[in-house]
Amino acid sequence: MLNKWKYFIKQYSQWFTPIILFVIAVSVFLAIFLNHTIQDSHDRAQADVVADALVMARTVDMKLVRSQTAVTMMQRGMSRLPGTVFVEASEGTADQEQLLHVLAGAVHAANGYAAVVVNENGDAFAAGIDGMFSVADKSWYPEIVSMTPGDTRVFHVTDDELDLEEEADDAVVCAGAFEMEDGTVGKCLYFDNSWIDALAKTGKGKSLMTIVKDDGQILMRSEVSDYFVRGNDYWALIGGNANITAKYHITQKDSYAVYDATNNYTVIEIPLTGVAWAACVSVSGSFIDALSTNYFTATRNFVMELLISVVLFFALIIILNTVAKIRRLRESQALGEKADHDQLTGLRNKAATERDIKEYIEQNPSTQSVLFILDIDDFKTVNDTMGHSFGDDVLHEFGFRLGSMFRASDISGRIGGDEFMVFVKNIPDEATIEKEARKIREFIHSFRAGVDVKREITASSGAAVFPQDGKDFETLYKSADKALYESKRSGKRQLAFFRH
Repeated sequence: MLNKWKYFIKQYSQWFTPIILFVIAVSVFLAIFLNHTIQDSHDRAQADVVADALVMARTVDMKLVRSQTAVTMMQRGMSRLPGTVFVEASEGTADQEQLLHVLAGAVHAANGYAAVVVNENGDAFAAGIDGMFSVADKSWYPEIVSMTPGDTRVFHVTDDELDLEEEADDAVVCAGAFEMEDGTVGKCLYFDNSWIDALAKTGKGKSLMTIVKDDGQILMRSEVSDYFVRGNDYWALIGGNANITAKYHITQKDSYAVYDATNNYTVIEIPLTGVAWAACVSVSGSFIDALSTNYFTATRNFVMELLISVVLFFALIIILNTVAKIRRLRESQALGEKADHDQLTGLRNKAATERDIKEYIEQNPSTQSVLFILDIDDFKTVNDTMGHSFGDDVLHEFGFRLGSMFRASDISGRIGGDEFMVFVKNIPDEATIEKEARKIREFIHSFRAGVDVKREITASSGAAVFPQDGKDFETLYKSADKALYESKRSGKRQLAFFRH
């Protein structure tokens, strides 16, 4: 496991610096991006508030346009009637039907509250959705008395001033003067008392709309803004200064103005069509901040999800690359081990045995060790009499038992057809040398081979001690080989140590 980690560190150490620089760059990018995103989110929130305010203003503006259209319809209708219609318009007469047709048509066309015509003497005739009715209070009459044919005017009346024998709220009144067929001059008025409801519905609790005259006088306000607007001068209430151009930062665009009020309110002023009025929509800063936070959170979450996806993608590539490299390493190690091992016995082959012994000697030049060389006696005769298959079984069994006798750290291998080598490392004293030698003697005296019938197979062995019998592999091998020769010459089936 330690070697695998060392391999991993060696393979990927070149990536450590780029990865650290990448993380730093991404962190700086995120910091800059999020800072810009905060400002962009606030700008987007304010732009949405302005867009909503324009929609709200368009709602009431369309009501004003419809009222003005209704007055135009009444002017045209009344101009086709004779002046006597006012005198003879008693209940059930044709003249009354003509008047009702003109007035009710305007009411139905613009979906208003009431339509009124006034003659030169100030007599008023009114009609609503349900028919004609009388006008009890004409406190609004001074607004229209000076009008001449073709003139139009828009003004506001309160529910106290609006007494048409019907329960009503504040109304917006569009008025016009007309000239009849016989030259009689009259005035027509169209009353729309649905503005309060319209104002209350536009903001839906998120913003407050107030209808304001050019001089700042409040005409109407939605119910939800009662706690906000507490006087008659709108601009004084929201900023404490009537000179708003000096008090507020203004950004003009098309037909509206945006004011950043000092009391944490944003006010959008939208002029209305054909009248010196404006729809002023006020939105609290807390609402804009909440909307901005929502936009920022959505953008931040998207960026973080994108960044996590990129990181996971590169992590997956690194993992797959690492797995592939580990697999190749294992395959390479397996191939190396296969190339280093004898296929018949499972021990090291000659090249690997010599290489490993040389490496140990170079690294441990003064550590006492023992080299054993073993040679199966008369192996050619075994092959000739018992067959090569039996001979292979002998070699396999011999190599297996020999390798299992020693430590995994010791070096054992097959270095020839019937010749084997064992290098026992780190022998501290003579007693340990004798102990290892005893293992070899017992093995070469007790080895048997065969499946059905066990046949006694003998072997001879020669040994040399490192470093006294050779300070390098070649010298040590020659010493052990001389000892093996002496073992063979002395009758085989025994172990001999090299003697100087």
